[in-house]
Amino acid sequence: MHKVECLNSVHKTKEIMTMKIFKQPLLLTIVVAGLLFTVIFINNSNVQLAPEISFNDIDGNQHTLSQYTDKPVLMIFWATDCPGCVEEMPELNALYRDYADRGLTMIGVAMSHDSPEHISAMRIQRKLSYILTWDKNNEIATAFNRVRVTPTHFLIAPNGEIVMRKIGALNFQQLRGKLEHMGLTPT
Repeated sequence: MHKVECLNSVHKTKEIMTMKIFKQPLLLTIVVAGLLFTVIFINNSNVQLAPEISFNDIDGNQHTLSQYTDKPVLMIFWATDCPGCVEEMPELNALYRDYADRGLTMIGVAMSHDSPEHISAMRIQRKLSYILTWDKNNEIATAFNRVRVTPTHFLIAPNGEIVMRKIGALNFQQLRGKLEHMGLTPT
């Protein structure tokens, strides 16, 4: 009888040890899955949507950002006295020529210290074909997290999500890659 009790005790000890061994990986798996879920949830909750704005372009036409829903939009905050802004204009013109017919909308937002006369002169001199507006009261710059530095660029995906914010010179090859990832191909 003593042997039977001893064997039962050995079997119970093995069972308990087996359960501990299985519980540790199970607990670890649950913790890892919980952390992964938290990271994914936090990353997805950081989606920044473009603000709803309305403005008149320098020709007096009314626009709202929502009218360009389902299309990518490149917002360019610039100034006529900004050397970096003027330097990138030929590449912005080429980008517009290549993608406008495919659905890209480009909006150049001149800063409040500019004047309509300077903006119009720059448009003629640099042959700017995309939409230009003057942010006279800083309303657009404020809506886009208080833009103060030029050039500053925002690429807005067709779903309204801001997918790129770039202060300073653009990497046009990278930007074209992002546009192609959104389904746009150059003409």
